Amino acid sequence: MKSRSLLSFSLAVTLGFGGLFANTSTSYAASLSDLQNEKSTINNKQSNVNSSINEISGQISEIMTQQNTLEAEMKKLEMEIAETNQNIQAKETEIAATQAEIEKLRAEIEELKLKIEKRNELLKERARNIQMNGGSVKYIDVLLGAESFSDFIDRVSAVSTLVKADQKIMEEQQADKEQLEKNKVEVENKLASLNDMLAELEALKENLNQQTAKKAEVMKQLEAEKLHAESEKMELEEEAQVLAEQSAAIEAAIQLEQNRLAEEARKAKEEAERIAREEAERQAAASASQNSGASSNQTQSSGSSNVVAPPPASSGGLFIKPANGRFSSGFGYRASFGGMHYGVDIAAGGTVPIVAAAAGVVSSSYYSSSYGNVVFVSHHLNGRTYTTVYAHMSSRSVSAGATVSQGQLLGYMGNTGQSFGQHLHFEIHEGPWNAAKSNAVNPTKYINF
Repeated sequence: MKSRSLLSFSLAVTLGFGGLFANTSTSYAASLSDLQNEKSTINNKQSNVNSSINEISGQISEIMTQQNTLEAEMKKLEMEIAETNQNIQAKETEIAATQAEIEKLRAEIEELKLKIEKRNELLKERARNIQMNGGSVKYIDVLLGAESFSDFIDRVSAVSTLVKADQKIMEEQQADKEQLEKNKVEVENKLASLNDMLAELEALKENLNQQTAKKAEVMKQLEAEKLHAESEKMELEEEAQVLAEQSAAIEAAIQLEQNRLAEEARKAKEEAERIAREEAERQAAASASQNSGASSNQTQSSGSSNVVAPPPASSGGLFIKPANGRFSSGFGYRASFGGMHYGVDIAAGGTVPIVAAAAGVVSSSYYSSSYGNVVFVSHHLNGRTYTTVYAHMSSRSVSAGATVSQGQLLGYMGNTGQSFGQHLHFEIHEGPWNAAKSNAVNPTKYINF
């Protein structure tokens, strides 16, 4: 009894109440064919989604490879920066020593200037003496004016000393001038070298800063691309899960339909056998009655064919309102939402039950980052497939694979996922649900809110 009841209820879920009691095998075959076509369509979508997941996984792997390469380059760059800093420190030490040497050279230059200035004064004094004496000093007169031989020797020695002194002064003067010029050139070269080193250090620092900034920017871009790809992959995986559950729900419906068709065929066979048996019995009874001469008391067949009762009348449409409350937002583009709103919102306070808008099979029941607590129900009504979505619930009362009747409790209104205030976000899709929501229609097409 329980199995038969479940069979009838499953037929109502998969075929819809309007076609539950149809009495032609053609109608049943069409329903089974529709289910199989829908399953094939979902399988194709699954294949496409899985291909997209694999493609994005490859992109993520490639991004991670680029990140690893970039990290290695940045580590190498850090080592170069550390080495450069050491070189900078060494050059700064060299600069400090050069500056000290420059100061020393400057001091020596000042001393040389003083010496040269003193010698210039001495040479000027000598020149004045020569001028006052009427020209050059007559050393022969000095020698001939000796009063004795010893005085002559002394005078020779004195003259020799004077000549050597003059010569030495001139030589020192020339050497100091040359040294002064040399020191000046050395100081200028060291200053130029110092300036070159400073410019080189500045250029090196600037280059390292630019490299670091570029690497950081590339790493930032790669991280953004990775996050985007991971988010897209997560959405595709969520879609793949929904498609897999829809496929399982349709597979269950196909199995139930096949079982129902087999049961119908068995009953039809039994009915045909019963009718044939009763006809044979009737003919045998008629033949016996004729042979016995009975005129009017022929045995009549007591059998009757089974008649399938017509389906009950619709109570007012395919779908009913899934929850009581205020109609707070409609289907269509919303500027505040920043895009398309693919359903309607019903808002209410307190504990508000959410019910199935029509009989069907729960294809998905899980927590989504966007939908929050959400239930997807697949319906097969009047030869067409529909999917209804119930989002942002505080809790869920059904699991994937469960069959539900129209008006059955699915959960309670809430404020989960990307939601602002307690409400139900309700969607109707003419066909399976997909991430692009290309099958979404305005629920007011079927329900008066």
